[in-house]
Amino acid sequence: MKKGTIRKLTLMTAAACVLTVISGCGSDPATESSSAATETTSQETQPAEPLVFTENVTDTADGYDYELWKDSGDTEMHIEAGGTFSCEWSNINNALFRRGQKFDCTKTYPELGNITVEYGVDYQPVGNSYMCVYGWTRQPLIEYYIVESWGSWRPPGAPFPVGSVTVDGAEYDIYKTTRVEQPSIDDIQTFDQYWSVRRTKPQTEGTKIEGTISVSKHFDAWKKCGLELGKMYEVALTIEGYQSQGKATVYQNELNIGGTYSEATDITVTVDEEALQKLAEADTGTPEEAGFFETNFETGTEGWVTRGGPLISVDKEHAAEGTQSISVCGRTDNWNGAAILLSSDTYKAGEAYHFRAKVMQNSGEDCTMKMTLQYNLDGEEKYDEIALSPAKSGEWITLENSAYVIPDGAEKLQLYVESPDSLTDFYVDEASGAACAE
Repeated sequence: MKKGTIRKLTLMTAAACVLTVISGCGSDPATESSSAATETTSQETQPAEPLVFTENVTDTADGYDYELWKDSGDTEMHIEAGGTFSCEWSNINNALFRRGQKFDCTKTYPELGNITVEYGVDYQPVGNSYMCVYGWTRQPLIEYYIVESWGSWRPPGAPFPVGSVTVDGAEYDIYKTTRVEQPSIDDIQTFDQYWSVRRTKPQTEGTKIEGTISVSKHFDAWKKCGLELGKMYEVALTIEGYQSQGKATVYQNELNIGGTYSEATDITVTVDEEALQKLAEADTGTPEEAGFFETNFETGTEGWVTRGGPLISVDKEHAAEGTQSISVCGRTDNWNGAAILLSSDTYKAGEAYHFRAKVMQNSGEDCTMKMTLQYNLDGEEKYDEIALSPAKSGEWITLENSAYVIPDGAEKLQLYVESPDSLTDFYVDEASGAACAE
């Protein structure tokens, strides 16, 4: 990536913040003082034996909230003393095991006080997985990650960071990504994700990782990059697996929240102004469902949005017709691409429609381009091929199906363009969705 204009904020070291553990991590934070000096031990409500779960569950034990969430596959989570737990997963699509505290979304993180996590994890992923601090805010709805380690793939797959922070003796890249019409704590929504991801995995003793995550300091760094959080819903030490298998034992998980918040003065933050500008130019806001459409991208992205994190932006150097197309760059998985939401008031299940788009890739090699429909059926995501074609590098091709039938019962329709056998960047132009010609 071409380096943008960098603004560097070097903050001098100050006295360490005083941190206390608030009484009852699962309690209503509105009843707690952010400067409370109360301290509780995890032994007060220690379960006699570990709690074991294999299906989705949310509850509180021993002063810590816990949650197991998965969309499919085999999972097992053991809830043990204090904030500790262990987990295993296999044959999954996506699964999260987390333990920390949930809040009532009445306070921002400065109002809660300083937040840190002391952790010790025996982490053994096989494939794609994260070991992180994870959570959500509302107003705005934000999903966030502070990633300490990972399996075979370093997240989040964004084309570039918007900054970096040095904190707790490590360097992290800062990213912003957007999820379009995906599951959230508030049902299906479009929302942003904020990320701090270590540049290198922490040094380990075998498979064991130990350290400190100064959560509030990461939040401070994000704010300097223009990434504002809302009212706190959750902060939790989390193991996530995606289409992988593995196991982890969290033998230390000390969540500390309290004291009087003060902005971090012992972190170094860089802000990439050019990267932020690129994101701002590519940001199309909340997408709307489209009826019949003909898009030539002469006035912008015209309702097309990212699928899976690549950057979607107007390109003035490549066009099948006219002067502009959209560029899809920074793909990290084959299903990443460009999408448009389809209105179910226009596109009826069981009826046929004409879909078409011109695409070009410049990978230097032949690859396959594909137009796909994502839809929901009985609460599950499904996928159906609309059109598929080989594509030579540097040549525009047409993906087209003049009589594609929307599957019976399909809801929440997304049409998208992808490359199922390549991670190439590509361009889309002259896209349309219309009734079938009589």
